[in-house]
Amino acid sequence: MKILDTRNNNFYKDLDKILNSRSQTNKSNIDNEVRKIINEIINNGDKALFNFSKKYDGSKINASNILLSNKLRNSFKNKVLKSNISAFKVAINNIKRFHKKQFPQNYKIHKNGLKTESTWKPIDSVGLYIPGGKAIYPSSLIMNAVPAKVAGVKRIVVVTPPQSGKINPYILALLKELAIDEIYQVGGAHAIAALAYGTESIKPVNKIFGPGNAYVTSAKKQVFGKVGIDLIAGPSEIVVVADKNNNPEWVASDLIAQAEHDVNAQSILITDDKNFSNLVLSNLKKLSKEIQNNYIVNKSLTNFGIVILTNNLDN
Repeated sequence: MKILDTRNNNFYKDLDKILNSRSQTNKSNIDNEVRKIINEIINNGDKALFNFSKKYDGSKINASNILLSNKLRNSFKNKVLKSNISAFKVAINNIKRFHKKQFPQNYKIHKNGLKTESTWKPIDSVGLYIPGGKAIYPSSLIMNAVPAKVAGVKRIVVVTPPQSGKINPYILALLKELAIDEIYQVGGAHAIAALAYGTESIKPVNKIFGPGNAYVTSAKKQVFGKVGIDLIAGPSEIVVVADKNNNPEWVASDLIAQAEHDVNAQSILITDDKNFSNLVLSNLKKLSKEIQNNYIVNKSLTNFGIVILTNNLDN
């Protein structure tokens, strides 16, 4: 991580340089490549979908195995910790309780012989993109599937790319817990295009939800209008403001939690204590070694991570 001091005359210039460097990635090339992928899916359906899965995911899928079988969906048994599944169940119940409070109410107004009303109905079908390539995020599945369940969506479709030809057992366990049966082992921009336009194997959906890399984000942006999307999400970023009274390991964990999402993610620590910042950096180094894909964390922190030292956190 780069260390900047607010007392340095070049502080704002140096800060702008780092912040702007993230926006200088070649988005036009990505958009052009994704546009070609989408057109291939539109014109060639499954054939293009399977070819892109092999090219980008190293996945050998076809019409007979793209939809997860019952056997594969239940293959998580004896591969997951009961304590983790219990924790997921608590999260599911908490998220369910939260979204039930958001449920909109129908109403009718009668006045002067006129009747107006507002009626809320669930979307018929949604496609949930669950990352599974460089990293696994069970939370993405929970946070997207639970609101759909609460809303009463009839058809919930999950697409997720396999790792080494397999779906993470915790993702499979959650799919079982959430009672989702339509699961396709495919990811990337080609999966988004399939959800939007449909192929022989995947029927199109009404709206697409879920995070992904720059290619997935570009695909969601380009299919918007044909289908609904949740939002255009950029690379993750976090700013942690902490003094010496905080736990440096916890702060390091928060920074890493964002850095592991993407090589273009940005993690920033603002503190008024240099010794504390050194402790955080030391914990970052230690914790990053414990992460499977630590090259993502290291690249993110090296290129875009910042420690900002200041005299006073109140200003």
